[in-house]
Amino acid sequence: MFIFNLAYANLRISPAVVNISAEPMAICENKFIVMNVEDKPVSVTVTKEDWKNFEGNDSSVTVNRWLELEKTKFDIGPNEFVDVPFKVTTDKNMVGSVSGMVVFTIEGRMIQLSMKQPIYITIKGTEKIDFEIDSLKMATSERDGGIYYNMIVKNNGNVHIRHNGVIEIYSRETGDIVKTIDIDETFPTYAQDSRTFNGFMLKGTDLKKGKYAAIFKIKAFDKEVVKKVDFKVSKLGEVVTK
Repeated sequence: MFIFNLAYANLRISPAVVNISAEPMAICENKFIVMNVEDKPVSVTVTKEDWKNFEGNDSSVTVNRWLELEKTKFDIGPNEFVDVPFKVTTDKNMVGSVSGMVVFTIEGRMIQLSMKQPIYITIKGTEKIDFEIDSLKMATSERDGGIYYNMIVKNNGNVHIRHNGVIEIYSRETGDIVKTIDIDETFPTYAQDSRTFNGFMLKGTDLKKGKYAAIFKIKAFDKEVVKKVDFKVSKLGEVVTK
């Protein structure tokens, strides 16, 4: 559960992301906590929008079908909070993952301010976990001299994934591991889709001139995938890959 705050919207809403794993024909109840961080009252309306569904689901599987909001309009005093309960009802026709957005909008402004909070549903017993590192590149930044990676994750499965993992850097000359870098969980890669992830690895000067291998290990659910990149570091700390 994460706390997320968009200052311009003047609301603080938690959780920022709702992940539910449920069997078909299940009922799951939860709530959002909405806090007004302004120094004056605000009126808020709540709506829902369709988001990302696994394409194997019928077009009738919409957010209006499985998500029920208990409150659609409420007022919040300064620095006060309101519970916004909701109910998710799965059915036998749902497969893989479905998702939707709950939209909180501050009313009475010349420009409407909205925050969208996602709800992701994974249907137990129907999951297919299948993903890969489709492309992997490393380069030295001209801006700061750091070594960065560009990784495309391809999701061949039917549920969204949020991967994490590590990068292990080995010396190809000695076989010793010289660095371990964490890959933190971040944005989801949706079913039957690809997503590009960029990240800082280390400073070029952190490695001596020589030959290395970077082993990328990413995990989601109970699956791990591995991909290796061989590279060299020059005496100036610049990376050259094959």
